[in-house]
Amino acid sequence: MIALTAALVGCRGGFPAEGEPDRAESITVPGGQCDISWWLTPLVEDVSEEAERIAARALSDADVSADEWKEWHALLDGDPDNDTANPVRLHGAAYLEVVRAEVRSALESAGYPDTKRIIEVNSQLSCAES
Repeated sequence: MIALTAALVGCRGGFPAEGEPDRAESITVPGGQCDISWWLTPLVEDVSEEAERIAARALSDADVSADEWKEWHALLDGDPDNDTANPVRLHGAAYLEVVRAEVRSALESAGYPDTKRIIEVNSQLSCAES
């Protein structure tokens, strides 16, 4: 749940935002608007070109379905650490996590298991109520 909570507070895995994001979106959520950015960050020195391509393609192509968004929202909403989270931010964080999960899943399917993560999907979330 650390990663989920980090998403709600706008962390990028403890790193400050650097350079242009690998993906950025503005989304409408119930009660507001969120701007989300994602960066792919190598966690080891020798990330293969194949892994980089897979992660970049998955990040670019990640499509957030209504069902996935609902599932992640329910997961985040059920976490006691998020009891005081702003509902607008909670919806944005759920969207953010769907995209991150798509990248991790693509890497896992290609033989790069998340248990030996070589690329992190860092993110930044900024939301405003309407």
